[in-house]
Amino acid sequence: MDVGQDAAQVVGRRYGEHLTDRDLLALAGGEPDRVAPLRRRPELVLELLDRPDVADAVLAARRDDDGRFHHVSPFLVFAAAVHRTSRALVGRLHAPDRTAPRTRVPIFDGPQLAAFATDPAHRLHLAELLASYARLTSGVVWRRDERGRHRQRWDELDLPALAVLLESVPADEQPGVWRRIGDGALFLAGVFPEYAERTFGGTGLVRLTRLGASREGPVTELLEQLAGRAYARVGDAVPPGVAESPHHARRFLALVAERHLFPSSGSGGLLSAGR
Repeated sequence: MDVGQDAAQVVGRRYGEHLTDRDLLALAGGEPDRVAPLRRRPELVLELLDRPDVADAVLAARRDDDGRFHHVSPFLVFAAAVHRTSRALVGRLHAPDRTAPRTRVPIFDGPQLAAFATDPAHRLHLAELLASYARLTSGVVWRRDERGRHRQRWDELDLPALAVLLESVPADEQPGVWRRIGDGALFLAGVFPEYAERTFGGTGLVRLTRLGASREGPVTELLEQLAGRAYARVGDAVPPGVAESPHHARRFLALVAERHLFPSSGSGGLLSAGR
């Protein structure tokens, strides 16, 4: 077995941990007798999702009134979007990137971005990242200062508030918090850049600099920096290519968002209201 096959098996097992029997039935074209083989060899899921017809069938799944997918899990839907976008980059000399609200320009790094996006570990990480924000986690921590003890609320996309948890959790749990800070930075920069600029631009920039970001530059670049620094504290829980190149990760997430989450055609995406 070569290194590529071994990596595919490792990633395939991770896919298998996320996928439900309904997911596998959808991937098997509704044929129940094909579900057990996919459960035994989950690396075959990667090959199936690389087939445009299979990925498109998953992406056609609609949500009910409560925002839940009828037949497949959020992970499978986002994995299909990641694979579909990845395949679309193969052979491209350039890919669009956002330079300002509603402004896109072609960047001639298509081969480099395609190489990043076709790595199985990178695709797994980004599919897990997107699926992890299908439902936000929030909570309360108690802090003590010169005025005494007081409560402070946090949620996963309030990165400075999330960083407060680093002061409250044991050292062995801090890498998990740092990973969530890195995930949140990439998610905001790639999927919701306008929201990120409203939150962290201008006077809000000081909130990012307290987390180690530079004091100058576009918000998306500062969030990329933050993601790289946060992932550097996580170890091998994050693929080295993602930790070392958060720029490519952010670019790819932006393409997934534009193609499948918020398509400009007006047909609605996975995160659009009413879907």
